[in-house]
Amino acid sequence: MSGENTSLTRETPTSNGNRRQNSDDSGSNADSSNSGGGSSKAFFIRTIIPFLMLQFSVGLCASLQATFYPIEAGRKGATASQFGAVFGIIHLSLFIFGPLVGKYLSIWGVKAIFPAGFIIDGGTFILFGMLQWVNDTTMFLVFSYLIRFLEGVGAAATWTSNLSILMAKFPERKATVKAWCDASFNFGLTIGPVLGAFMYDAGGFFLPFAVTGTAILLSGVTVLLVTDFPDMEHGDADLPVMKILTNPRVLIALLTCTIGAYSVGTIEATLSPFLELMGLNIKQIAVAFLVMSLCSVLATPIFGYLCDAAFSPWIISGSGCVFMFVCYCFIGPVPYLAFFKASFPTVCGSLVAQGFGCAAVLVASFGSAQNAAISAGFSESMEIQAVVSGLFTSSFALGNFCGPTISGILFDSIGFDYNCLVLQALVVIILVLNIVCFVIKPSPPEYLAIEDTEPLVQPDRRDSVFPELAADVIRTRPTPARRHSRLRKYSTSLSVYERNAVVY
Repeated sequence: MSGENTSLTRETPTSNGNRRQNSDDSGSNADSSNSGGGSSKAFFIRTIIPFLMLQFSVGLCASLQATFYPIEAGRKGATASQFGAVFGIIHLSLFIFGPLVGKYLSIWGVKAIFPAGFIIDGGTFILFGMLQWVNDTTMFLVFSYLIRFLEGVGAAATWTSNLSILMAKFPERKATVKAWCDASFNFGLTIGPVLGAFMYDAGGFFLPFAVTGTAILLSGVTVLLVTDFPDMEHGDADLPVMKILTNPRVLIALLTCTIGAYSVGTIEATLSPFLELMGLNIKQIAVAFLVMSLCSVLATPIFGYLCDAAFSPWIISGSGCVFMFVCYCFIGPVPYLAFFKASFPTVCGSLVAQGFGCAAVLVASFGSAQNAAISAGFSESMEIQAVVSGLFTSSFALGNFCGPTISGILFDSIGFDYNCLVLQALVVIILVLNIVCFVIKPSPPEYLAIEDTEPLVQPDRRDSVFPELAADVIRTRPTPARRHSRLRKYSTSLSVYERNAVVY
């Protein structure tokens, strides 16, 4: 079976890929109809809570070490330039392995990828805490980079399989599912540094990693025990990853996600030194970051509901771009508003707009990518959703990796205010692209997923008052097999001997 036939087919009544697609769809529909149906709020909440616990634990792991890892690395003799990229390498790993996980979910199956993801993620996090007993500077740095890279592999598998499972069980609530997963992850990101600092102070370097890694493992086991996983057929064929990626509307949605993540990474990397230049103390800086994180956590489920129930994801994403544009106007402020004087209240107000804006952009861009893939003719099967989820994870990680890296250079060379001007330019670009996608409807797809049709069953007329006619019997009789003639027609390719043996 070819890779394309597993998810799409030409507009002709063929192929085995349709049967596979329909079996996946029927499986997901059956799952969503259990316990009162996928539309039941109680069933939805009961199903999603274990996944949210896991997402919260993964969010804790992503930010837990921010407050104390630099202290421990400094005690080992490492400098900031040596260990700085430890925080970003996990996003590079997510960027590399996100699409691969989405691609191979259909080959290895979600029941293999999901447990492998949370075991790798939780296990490597516990292993990272054991660096407390590595005193050599070089080995400490080498294992820090290696373990964080492996942690990104586990996070890619966990994140992508989480979204794929939940979207297969609740296909009518894709944006809501993504929103709640993002909210749980962001909440873990928000309180991670605080919990990490308390645990580090109470029990040293190993304790925070041991507690949080164990939480990931327990959350993953809980999901395995209480969740009825949707079926996904195993296959050896490749899914059309490049066909999905090269679709213009999917590409715009992924670019929107990348710019949104880039803006978040930029704020996280450059806001603290900018606020220090303003003369704010560490508590005020912490409050500023807390304002942005809490606004993002609160706004994410709201925008997810709006995407599913009220508005087009392209509109929600465009409104998020407007919020972000306003934030960059006043947080610096930008050079063309040099007459405006930034202060702590205006910075916090700007970060409220940033929190709402990035939540809208990240949630809506995911819904836009899923809808764009379906409108391009790809099936709404779990396999295609897994591919899109993997591409989205990769795009988010790319933005998170490039944001701190590029913006750090720009901050040193042109300053925070001109860096905000660069962010405004990027936001305007994706705002225009999202408006274009909303106004211009997608063209009819070249490929369409064709559903299987049941074979026509001839009615039994033996007990009917209208007996079967002779013509009906003739029409329904199987056609007798044609008898192949042994006579061979003349062909110019035959040899002289063969032509002599031909019967005319």
